[in-house]
Amino acid sequence: MAWRIAMDATEATLSASTSPDPLFTLPSLDGAFYLRPGGGLAGFALRLPLPARRGEPQDLWWEAADLDREGRAWLRLGQHEVCRAVSVLCAEIPGERPYEKIVLETAFSSWSLRLPGVPLLRPRRLTLRLFSELRPAESTPDLPR
Repeated sequence: MAWRIAMDATEATLSASTSPDPLFTLPSLDGAFYLRPGGGLAGFALRLPLPARRGEPQDLWWEAADLDREGRAWLRLGQHEVCRAVSVLCAEIPGERPYEKIVLETAFSSWSLRLPGVPLLRPRRLTLRLFSELRPAESTPDLPR
């Protein structure tokens, strides 16, 4: 079965431990989730656009493979990268229109990536969270020949 990321049901946020409000609500993402034949999440590769710094757009890359064995994800921004534990929830939601619910969360130090808009004076614990749904791709009718 082919799946698509439901962007209307997807939200990514970056929060600091010192504030209840997110630092960023990331407006979009590009990438893919990799499902095992049984439906479990095997990995993902996501590009999250961040607010521009000095007029240049920047992308935060969040990637993981073999989640059931490793349980770790890589975060990369420019030349900086860090590998941290990632919490994963992937559940099949049954019904008339079944879908996969995915929740990802990882925490890291603000010093590790030097994200735009995050003061560098003292390290902060940052948490990246993603809520998303994978829905069956709509089949397109065959075109007349």
